[in-house]
Order: sequence, then C-alpha cells, then structure tokens
Amino acid sequence: MKFSFQSFVILFFASILGFTACKKLDDEPGRTGATLISRLYVSFLDYDQNNSALKNMMIIDPADTTNLDNIYQYLSPAKGGGPILFDAAARAIFQASVTAQDTFLQVIPFANEIYGIPGNAGAIGYTGFTNVRGLAYYTYAQQNGNSGSVTTPFLLAVTNRGAGNSMLYAISTPSGKVGSKGGSPIIDKQINLGTIVPSSLTLLNSITSDSNEKLVLIGFNNEGTENKSGFAVYSQLKQELIDRARDTIVASTRFTPMMKVYINGKTGLGSVSYAPKKGLLAVTSGSEVLFFKDPNTLFSGSTDKTVAPDYVIGGANTGLVKPWGVAIDDRTDQGKFFYVSDLTNRTISRFPLVSLSEGNVKPDIAAKTYGSMTPNYIFLDAREANNF
Repeated sequence: MKFSFQSFVILFFASILGFTACKKLDDEPGRTGATLISRLYVSFLDYDQNNSALKNMMIIDPADTTNLDNIYQYLSPAKGGGPILFDAAARAIFQASVTAQDTFLQVIPFANEIYGIPGNAGAIGYTGFTNVRGLAYYTYAQQNGNSGSVTTPFLLAVTNRGAGNSMLYAISTPSGKVGSKGGSPIIDKQINLGTIVPSSLTLLNSITSDSNEKLVLIGFNNEGTENKSGFAVYSQLKQELIDRARDTIVASTRFTPMMKVYINGKTGLGSVSYAPKKGLLAVTSGSEVLFFKDPNTLFSGSTDKTVAPDYVIGGANTGLVKPWGVAIDDRTDQGKFFYVSDLTNRTISRFPLVSLSEGNVKPDIAAKTYGSMTPNYIFLDAREANNF
C-alpha cells in the first residue's frame, strides 16, 4: 500500500490534535512522579441568598508562575467564604463561613488529587460554628508497637462571639463527622476563651522534642482600656485533646494562656501565615502586613511582652488598602513569594520575600481582580515535591 507525503502530514496533525485534547482546558502540564505544588486557595466573602450559583471559592494553580490567571472556580455551600484551610494528609479543603446564620464547616475532599480539583462538599453542623475567625488542623501520632504509628486528626476552629462567649472547638476525625446525625458526638472539645475575642487561629511548632506538642496562637484586638492587639499563647492543646479526652466542656479558668504578646502601636489584626522553614510569621493589620522573625523564640516564655514587627509592608507602592488574607510560600528553595488579599481593592497581590526590608514594595506582578468578587481569606499549599 502506498503511503503519500500528504497522508503523513494528515496523520501527524491528527496525532498532535489528539494529544492536545487529552490535556486540561487550562493547558496545565501533566503531573507524574515527584511534582512541585503551588496552589493558592481563595475564599470569597460574597454571598447572595438569591444567587445560588455564586462561586465563592477559587484555586490558583500554579500560583508561582508569571501570572495568577490559571484558576479553578468552585461553588461551596458556605454562606460567605470565611477562613479556608487545606491539609495534605486529610486530602481535603476546609472552609468556614463569615455569616452568623451559617453554622456549618465545609469539608471538601479532592475529586482529582493530581490536578487539585475539589469534589462534592460535605458539612459538619453545630450551633456554635458562627463567626468563625480561624481554622487549624492538628494531628496526634501515637506509636503502635513495631508496626508504626496511629494518628488521630483534629479540626480546630475559633469563633468570635464576644468576651465570655468565644470558643475554641476541636472535632476529631472531621471527615467522619460529615452529615452526622447521631452516634459519636460532633464536638470533642468546647473550650471557653474567657476575655479573649479571637481574630485568628494558628498552630506553632513547639520547642520541645515531642512533635505532638503544638502552641496555640490566638490573635485578639481591643483588649482593655488601651485597646491593645496581639496574641494569646497556649501550651496545653495536647493535654486537653489527648490526656483529658473525656472532658468535653472546658472553662476558661483551666485553659489559660502561658503568655500574651502585644504588638506595639498596631491594631486591627487579621489573618496569620506561619512559615516555620523561613522562620517567619505574618499578620495583616489595618493597611499593612506585619512580619516577625523567629516566631519560636518570639512566642516562648511565661511573661507578657510587647514587641515591634521586624518588617512592615505598606505604602502607596504596595497598592494595599485593607489587606486581610496573607500566605507565605514556605518552601526551602522554591518559596520566593507571599500573597495578600485586599478587601477594599478586591485583589490578590503577590510580593517577593527578598524585598521584605523595603517595606513600601511593589508586587512582582500586577494585582489581580476576579470580576466583582471580594477575596477574603487565603491559604497556600506549597510543597517541594509530591508523589502521586
């Protein structure tokens, strides 16, 4: 059979078209083996009860290239996107609402882990889950003889319901509590925070050799007549969740901070990003983003202290007016940026970490808007490598 040059050309282009059709619509490269990951999760503030198609969550993937245009939009049941969190071990996204009428925490597993595409959302419902100001994921590992360790995960949430009524909640094995209508209790711990009115929740690595020990960092504003802002630091998380597992209701007199760290002259603290490999902690404050070096040392001790930030990002060049969400890329080699959401400008901005000392620094690429949506909390999943 004769095989003409024209036939060869047709087959060649057909093969190219067939290869292209198998790729994602956004033309993302195929991921196999050890793969770098840089996914920015964005929780949008917007909620309209008359518009059920309003997509209030978005994933920018990758977030560390020449633009922030490669996005995946998702419709979450949250009534106004609040704090958002991803945990690689859980293989799920967790999202809370900012509205008082929404009493659910959303649990969204991956439908496609390689491409980071979320699947169907499930919800954990409890009357106390209103005005959530922060989420965290804690895993307790217990050695199981010679066969390795057994882990118990906890989803943590803090709520801002005023002095005396604000709580820290702990939910064990959260994926198993989705849609729960009976059986095991939804809440493992309800810890009253007393006079602390939370603005954020962060888990810090402890300086002890026990990896199960974590410090709980809870931000607050307007304390006392001087309206101080800062962080309350707690050291007894493992003790409450593991050693005192049967005590569901915990009074503020038992769960007391080991110290408070006040930030000199700063108010309106918002969300926090902790980067242990970089030795940095960032928090939004008014029209600025504050950075602190060596957070392990900063938040150690037993007496209250007042500190100043090591770096302050703000000014006309930054384009920031009301920054709220912040996320640091904590990868050792590839981590070069931090990201900020702005409630007034409705933007996501990316800044180079090497320019922290400049203060009034420009974003490395133009700030990005996404229609009329307002980006609220953000979370960055940045991994050196992941074997799928």
